[in-house]
Amino acid sequence: MFKIIFTLMFISGFAFGITQNEIDTKLKTDLDTVVKMLQDNNSDIGQKSQKIFTVFEEVFDFEQMAKNCLGKTQWNELDKKQQQEFMDKFVKHLKESYADKLKFYTNQKIGLEKSVQTSATRIQLPMFLLDSEGKRYDVLYKFYDTKQDKGWLIYDVDILGVSITQTYRSQFEGALKNGSFEDLMEKIESIDINAAQQ
Repeated sequence: MFKIIFTLMFISGFAFGITQNEIDTKLKTDLDTVVKMLQDNNSDIGQKSQKIFTVFEEVFDFEQMAKNCLGKTQWNELDKKQQQEFMDKFVKHLKESYADKLKFYTNQKIGLEKSVQTSATRIQLPMFLLDSEGKRYDVLYKFYDTKQDKGWLIYDVDILGVSITQTYRSQFEGALKNGSFEDLMEKIESIDINAAQQ
């Protein structure tokens, strides 16, 4: 079931950065759009994933996610070029992991709850999935105010109560202390986010 839930991580998105007041209504609209994409039997997995990527990319702050996954200390040990290389490979890994899970979506019911503002710069938006037996699985999107023209962006996602970024961080912990940048880059390829969260 985790493989199905993992697909929920990216089945939300926005054409552009959004304001605080748009989070609930815009997510609902785009969720409906993406579910229709998933149900399209005329498109293969590759086509579906590419279409969905174009929907969600603008609202995920991948740079911030990469920083959080690596941890502040290790992130600051990298130069600008290395930071960009790490972020590029990290995002590629996330996308490939996501695309691989699309085949597990079989019309499970997906719903949204009302967003909750937890601080002046943080909002959480709960989503849930119901399987064929009515069992509920929860996903929580975490937004932050960028204080820029990008508006509010997602910096983390909790799946079944477990943070995606914290899961990755536990895998990267001490990577640069015990190895080289090249070792760190290889580490990305070896991480199985499914196994890590089960």
